[in-house]
Amino acid sequence: MSDNNEQFEKLSFWQLLSKTSVEIPIIQRDYAQGRENQQKVRDNFLDTLYNALTGESVELDFVYGSEDEKSKTLQPLDGQQRLTTLFLLHWYIATKEKKLDDLNKHLEINDEKKGKIQRRFSYETRTSSREFCNELMKNSIDFDNLLAADTDEKDQSKNNELSKTIKNSAWFVASWEKDPTISAMLRMLDAIHLKFKDTSELWEKLINEQNPPITFLYVKLENFGLSDDLYIKMNARGKQLTAFENFKSQFEKHIEINKFEEDVANPEGKFAHKIDTIWTDLFWQYKEKQDDNSYSIDTKLINFIAGTAINYYAETLEIAENKKAIENVRKELYDKGKIKNITDDAIKKERVEQRIQQLASNSTEITHEDFWKKEIFQYLIKCFNKYAEKNNDKIKTFKTKLWDTYDNDFLFKDIISDKPTQQKRVLFYAQAEYLLKHNNFCQNEFDNWIRVVRNIVENAISGSWNTELMINLIQLVHKWAYHSNDIYSFLSKENPDNYTVAKEQIKEEIEKAKIIIVNQNNKQVINETEDTNFCKGKIDFALYCIDYNSSNISTFIADKLKQIKDVFVEHMDGDDLSNDFRRALFATNDNNFYDYWWSWLYVVDANKYCIIESTNDLKLNFTKKNNRSKYLRDLVIKLCTKTIDEIIKEFVKTQEFTSLPNWKQRIINEKELLGDNHFHYIAIAPDDSCCWLMPSKRVANSSEGKKKLKEIK
Repeated sequence: MSDNNEQFEKLSFWQLLSKTSVEIPIIQRDYAQGRENQQKVRDNFLDTLYNALTGESVELDFVYGSEDEKSKTLQPLDGQQRLTTLFLLHWYIATKEKKLDDLNKHLEINDEKKGKIQRRFSYETRTSSREFCNELMKNSIDFDNLLAADTDEKDQSKNNELSKTIKNSAWFVASWEKDPTISAMLRMLDAIHLKFKDTSELWEKLINEQNPPITFLYVKLENFGLSDDLYIKMNARGKQLTAFENFKSQFEKHIEINKFEEDVANPEGKFAHKIDTIWTDLFWQYKEKQDDNSYSIDTKLINFIAGTAINYYAETLEIAENKKAIENVRKELYDKGKIKNITDDAIKKERVEQRIQQLASNSTEITHEDFWKKEIFQYLIKCFNKYAEKNNDKIKTFKTKLWDTYDNDFLFKDIISDKPTQQKRVLFYAQAEYLLKHNNFCQNEFDNWIRVVRNIVENAISGSWNTELMINLIQLVHKWAYHSNDIYSFLSKENPDNYTVAKEQIKEEIEKAKIIIVNQNNKQVINETEDTNFCKGKIDFALYCIDYNSSNISTFIADKLKQIKDVFVEHMDGDDLSNDFRRALFATNDNNFYDYWWSWLYVVDANKYCIIESTNDLKLNFTKKNNRSKYLRDLVIKLCTKTIDEIIKEFVKTQEFTSLPNWKQRIINEKELLGDNHFHYIAIAPDDSCCWLMPSKRVANSSEGKKKLKEIK
């Protein structure tokens, strides 16, 4: 394959340096594989090299470069990282097996014009990098007498005996440690030592030219008519490979090794082709501008791939076998006392949860190992293909309001952005399931489906979410997805007692489905009520207000529910309530609605109360069917036919009003009195003779704090 007409040659590092010198140009980035934050990349690559030297040979990716015909010197455009690691590996094995002289002879060129010996591998990024490589070649290391490794704060070995010995050598210049390339090389040498220290007799196999264990495809840019100018632009002063580029390189090899596409005859139907064509066209609409004014979609792609892996993990609770990981998790569960009976299923579930958490926190953690079997790979391909179909990425919930960060966004766009919430992940999974299960998209069917999932996601739990809950909801969505084209018919026949996750909301969804199936005209008002900011999918309080009885569907009156919905929109649509609404609560029922919360205010020796901190506070504390809900229910029912002013005017005329403490009468009667009570906290005298309006939730227990209170008698 040495014919100049060939576009590439299959070579080993040894063979490459037989025909040309390698000079890492000044425009290249520092050596990255040895960086502290690249341990996973480093370990994976060294695993590949170790397996090649102890088992089957491996072919690495392409090495591109510009070769000077006169000096026979290659300046690599792509491949610097691999070539440097191979150089260090050759030095390590040669030194360890007393073959450093052989390596030096192979790498030396006697430059008669300059009167000195040149080396076939040179690092030109910094003078210090070049000098370090030269000194490394000239000086051997006694592997039988390495210095003891340092330990960290946990008394764990840092496995740095080789780099520590090198830095302690007389020829090592202390300032070299500030060179990021040298620092990275030392870290890589430690990693090589950790991987290869117990393996011997590798040198002859490493340099074998008949059956080289490690090869790559060497491509001259000149063979493609590429100019040095383009070379410089592509380098962009050594822009680091993105997480996606690293993943893609490993993933394509993984696909080939595992024969995931052996039944795909047409090359255009394979991952490697589609990821550079039709799938790129899909993601290019969401490109991001970089610091150098170029555009990239790599982050979007890696987020989509990681998100798809998360979905599959959650749906199936399957994860690749890994004895070390299993034992680690078993020990974790035992140490934490998290579960008493540590079964294989419990360990698998914990491993899945941990992997989902890792990928959700940092999508760049995704590796080819997350697609450990063909079914997972095929699921990824199906998702890519489905969203690459016309406008599937732009499916919008036209009739379904998504609150907070969801407003007017496409779910596809959300999921490929950084750090989507757990709620978004479940909703996106539901959208993907609809697309995968049904070839013909129907907007009305999809709206019904995503609405039901939205309601459950929004109300699945009060408080913070967790990975276990997200997994349970994804599994619920997966179970229902086959019925996503007629979700109300399906739910109307379901038994709520069969569910444990989000049980209360599922019970409500089943009840609403029955009401809609009986009369499709009921759907609109139910949907409109769900969509209010006060309800956010949960309308059980609204149904309570219209005296709906689930055992008798005929008690559902659409006109009554519409009145309740209108009250919600008019009076409870914002983040906070009006003070007029609070005044009306004082004129409702026994007037003591504020008893739901209290504490002691020392500054005036009185109980402190809250007169509804926010709309959400009202929802959390006054919509459950208990003794407190009577205040809100009574007021909402009155507001269906009367204004707040009318309610208050009527109440003021009653004997009940005149029997109230004077401070309550004033709050009800004096419209502007609560104007300065911005945080809505008050203190009430033990004898009910007065109250104090507080400027904030807390005041200092001092005379200064007391001055800030406004006394109402």
